[in-house]
Amino acid sequence: MSRISAIMNNIHIRRKLIVSYVFVVFLPVMTVGLLLTKSLRDQSIQHAVEQSVNNVEKIKKQIEETLAVPNDVSKKIYFDKKLKRLVTTSYKSDLDVYRAYSDYTDFIDFMELYPEISGIRIYVLNKTMLENWTFFQINEELLKSDWYIEALKKRGKIGWYYIPDPTKENNNYLSLVRQLYTADLVYCGMLVIPVNPHKLQSIISQEPFYTYIVTDQNRVITSNTSSHHVKAVEQLLGSDHHLKKRAVVIKDVTVEGKPMKLIIQSLALENSDQTLSIVSQIPLETILQDAERVSMIAFFIIGGSLLLSSILIYFFSGMLSSRVQLLSQDLRKVAMGDLSLRSAIQGSDEIGQLARHINYMVESIEELIREINEAKSLQYELELKQKEIRFKMLASQVNPHFLFNVLETVRMKAYVAGEEDLANVVKSLGRILRNNLEIDQEPVSIESEIELIRMYLDIQHFRFGDKLTFTLPCAEEAQGITILPMLLQPIVENAIVHGIENKLGKGHIHLQIVRDQSTIYLVVEDDGVGIQPLRLREIVREICEVEDRLEQRIGLRNVEQRIKLYYGTEYGVQITSQVGAGTCIRIILPLQEEALNV
Repeated sequence: MSRISAIMNNIHIRRKLIVSYVFVVFLPVMTVGLLLTKSLRDQSIQHAVEQSVNNVEKIKKQIEETLAVPNDVSKKIYFDKKLKRLVTTSYKSDLDVYRAYSDYTDFIDFMELYPEISGIRIYVLNKTMLENWTFFQINEELLKSDWYIEALKKRGKIGWYYIPDPTKENNNYLSLVRQLYTADLVYCGMLVIPVNPHKLQSIISQEPFYTYIVTDQNRVITSNTSSHHVKAVEQLLGSDHHLKKRAVVIKDVTVEGKPMKLIIQSLALENSDQTLSIVSQIPLETILQDAERVSMIAFFIIGGSLLLSSILIYFFSGMLSSRVQLLSQDLRKVAMGDLSLRSAIQGSDEIGQLARHINYMVESIEELIREINEAKSLQYELELKQKEIRFKMLASQVNPHFLFNVLETVRMKAYVAGEEDLANVVKSLGRILRNNLEIDQEPVSIESEIELIRMYLDIQHFRFGDKLTFTLPCAEEAQGITILPMLLQPIVENAIVHGIENKLGKGHIHLQIVRDQSTIYLVVEDDGVGIQPLRLREIVREICEVEDRLEQRIGLRNVEQRIKLYYGTEYGVQITSQVGAGTCIRIILPLQEEALNV
């Protein structure tokens, strides 16, 4: 520890402060920011995946309910003896066929009763039957089709295929396919029940992410996106067969160069050895937009804070280092015998106090030397000169910059000591004094004026405590308005001095902005003691006088005169008051075109 202390003692104060800032503030804040950003990103992805998994599970249940309808219909048809007689009867004429078709209305009833199916077709071997939109002859083309060959192998079990429908321009539909047998187990036809695609589409249409219903052959039955995305997901599933081996699969994939989360939910079809898959494709770019926007805002805030703190630590460390160097130079000169030196270092901090102590020490030594070398007759004159020197030093030190430095030092000391209210009051006082010194006659934004009023009222609230409360306009009300500086502060000050201070109990000041198409009204209301009617008439007359006859109303008169000189005689100050209820002062100003376009 002693060695480390010796090393640290050989490092300049400025470097110590900068190194301490980097390790204690900069690096921890950046690390926490990066960790929070990553955590926010992971949480956004996890939330989107959980939402998608829940949505896919919901879709699965709805599809199961939808596919249960053609399943139940196929069972009724499979055991329908009347239908089997119809397809196995050898008809002698077309009229007999027509009569048989007219007598059998079950298919029409099924279609009207169940919107989940879009049709019913039966392919038959009976050559005496006529083809219509329900009954079709089994031809050579059908016998060679893959789905028909595979359905024959199932021996009456249900199969699901994505096949063309000749009754609907040969568009592909997810269809239930099942062989029909007579009571003697003789094959008599192939039943096909297409599922209504609009019903499937309605199930996934409201999903927030790309969602697909896919067959075992990786064919997309329906989706809520464009055909371009459909082809992409078909190719992806075709190359990754292992994605559909488990009930639920969540995998990171890349589609068209974009990272995606792929969620696959397998759906086992009832009374069938086939499955469907519900695929949800989540673009990470979409789900991370909000997280990235929040992260960017957080990084801007963190970066701005770190930049500001870096500038401040660099500035204050440089100022501290330069003050220490100046103090060291002064001590070196004193050590060499220059007793006429007076340190020019100012301030109330430790360095400033040390500089004053050195000055006092040098002055004491110089005074002792003079007392020894000079006669007592010069003592009085020397004391007068000393007092004159001290007075000139104090006078020269009382300038605006010295005052601001002192206020800032007091604020920092109060803040370090935990007196945040006192620190805020000193800060507000410094801002008000600086604003008063830098004021000119050019219009300023009313936001800055209201901010000064806020600081002034904070100071008064510090004085009066809960006796004084106030409300100020919000930023939206003040946006785009410019006024002459220092119009509101005298009004608010009068409200406190003449209205609230003389009132027993609590008082409230309310400032509001009212504007119409051509005029702005700045209204300052208090619930103080109010003004007697006779005195109110005197005040109205006094503020209209050009000459400064009455010093106690100089603030209101200055506001009135400045408004009339700058804006015109039709604008100014209006005062209304009621004894015991309070006073309302309205400042009437024009709403100029420039203010409207801000």
